Amino acid sequence: MAEVGDAAEDLNITYGISDSELPEHQGVVRIGDIRRGRVITDQPGRKGAAHPKDSRAVLQEGDLAVVLVRRVGDAALITAEHHGWIATRGIGIIRAKDPTIARWLRIWLQTPRAQAWIDQHVTAHVEPTLSLDALRRMPVSIPPPNQIDMFHELVGVFEAKVELNLSIAASAVELADVYHANLSRNAASWVKCQFGAVADARTGTGKSVVDVGGGGTAQVTAAEILGASLPYVDGFDGQDPAAHPEACETGTILVASRPGGARVAVTRLHAVPGRGVLAVRPGEPGALWWLLHELRSRSGELSQAAQGRSAREITRRAFLRLDVRWPGRQLREQFHRVAEPLHSRAQAALNENRTLDELLGHLLRDISSRSRTLFRTGSPDAHRDDHERATEAP
Repeated sequence: MAEVGDAAEDLNITYGISDSELPEHQGVVRIGDIRRGRVITDQPGRKGAAHPKDSRAVLQEGDLAVVLVRRVGDAALITAEHHGWIATRGIGIIRAKDPTIARWLRIWLQTPRAQAWIDQHVTAHVEPTLSLDALRRMPVSIPPPNQIDMFHELVGVFEAKVELNLSIAASAVELADVYHANLSRNAASWVKCQFGAVADARTGTGKSVVDVGGGGTAQVTAAEILGASLPYVDGFDGQDPAAHPEACETGTILVASRPGGARVAVTRLHAVPGRGVLAVRPGEPGALWWLLHELRSRSGELSQAAQGRSAREITRRAFLRLDVRWPGRQLREQFHRVAEPLHSRAQAALNENRTLDELLGHLLRDISSRSRTLFRTGSPDAHRDDHERATEAP
């Protein structure tokens, strides 16, 4: 990567700094802000105040910010919105004189060939980390400029559609939240009972779950629920649920807690709840969406019911003893008629994103395979790649 470009000075690779002594108004880009090929952060009042000469870590429009810790290889192009912001430690900064180079490198880092190379060169004493020296040595194959523009535009279309679908899904869930809150203004007149009267629950398992073929089956962890931006989680598909006694049915609400509040998500497939996860089923199928939004509205109360100072686990007994104001059947059915199509639309958007991810994966695999024969190599491994092509030729 360090040799990409027509001259050595065409590309500069550096890294971020600590944000401990920065001014309060200074905008900061951290590892967690680089998601889905973009910088996504909420820092009201922050701006790009730093002058590019003040620090090597000041980002400029057109830079490529690369995650070097944990989610190694995730990258985002810096736009005018974050020009002058500071990149923190754990972020590599690639600055190219030719803007098409940074655009291409963001795509290249997603390819199976680049990901395989990263997997071989990360160190993992505490968490997966790619050094700046290793990043500089990464082999890179570069297509002609017109192809870079084509790939950049195509990937951009994929990503824009994914973002639109996520926005549609989030808006649909938010509308259901608002409708639930509006109906709940009359909660004082509803029947007061405990959750045990309207739902059942069981705690997840900390044991490793094994499928019938002898391999491990992925469990839904508390971290997955707490990290989900939307209240849905997948499980396992194409397997016999009877082979997993611990599995929950589709439409089970999974609850995970932390000091800042609990999060809930509905299973879209059969799923095995892991340790620290509470699986909740409504007493009747038509109450699913009401129960989900009731639990979403009581995030803080659920967290207070969790065990220990870290509030990481809600027991079945503690949950079922919590008081709840429960509306009559007519109102629950009214809510269901509104919430069901909203959640269906949200999940349809997520299903479309799954298809888009598969299509993008096909494109990236095609780029990997074509890179060995059609692209020029701009890396210290050029001779090795030439040798590979010679040995593969008929």
